[in-house]
Amino acid sequence: MRNRVLAAAAAVLLAGLTACTGGDQPADSADGPPVLAPGAPGESASPASQQQIDAAAEGLEHNKADISYVALMIGHHEQALVMTDLAKERMKSSDLKKIADRIETSQGPEIEAMEAWLEENVYGSGANDPAPGACAPEHGHHGDGGGHDHGKGGCPVEVNHADMAGMASQEELDALEAAEGAEFDTMFVDLMTTHHEGAITMAEEAVLEGKDPVVLRMANDVIAEQTADINRMDEVLDG
Repeated sequence: MRNRVLAAAAAVLLAGLTACTGGDQPADSADGPPVLAPGAPGESASPASQQQIDAAAEGLEHNKADISYVALMIGHHEQALVMTDLAKERMKSSDLKKIADRIETSQGPEIEAMEAWLEENVYGSGANDPAPGACAPEHGHHGDGGGHDHGKGGCPVEVNHADMAGMASQEELDALEAAEGAEFDTMFVDLMTTHHEGAITMAEEAVLEGKDPVVLRMANDVIAEQTADINRMDEVLDG
């Protein structure tokens, strides 16, 4: 899957370097437009060879910033689901309930997608490869924030709970669980807004420091979706 993504990304990169020639396409382009390689100044672009595509894709492998973002965001999303689960029986506003349902519906599959990415790109069967779950962040709120060593190869990056911006403390979650009605609604919006803002900060850092096109797409989705959620919650409270 990763190879297909890298090849597709490389194709986009190469195609973006050329201008449309307007001429007839080669016969082998029946399955789609050809990937064009830039020609010399004044010359037309020509279809790129597989060697050129592979060379363009070579620099698109993931890095530590990609791994750290995905591993941390799984734990970040999981806390959001804790809050949306509390909302089912405690929330008063029907409009806020719709937003909470939307958060739950979107972030559950996002967790699965990020876990699949780690399985594909980080965990393996070699003696020195990380064991499944090695990159999971510490979920305790009062630990020392240290990284994990799950045996085997361990996670190739240090994953700290303290690195997850916007996370609610256990005391805040306990207070949210104890609240109901309008009090719950206000507390939920405050905590979820801070939580979303933290996720957006993490995603923006991933966009700047990461390399993997799949991770960059996921990070951009988080920025767009969670910014929209914040705006929707503000509109409900203002109303």
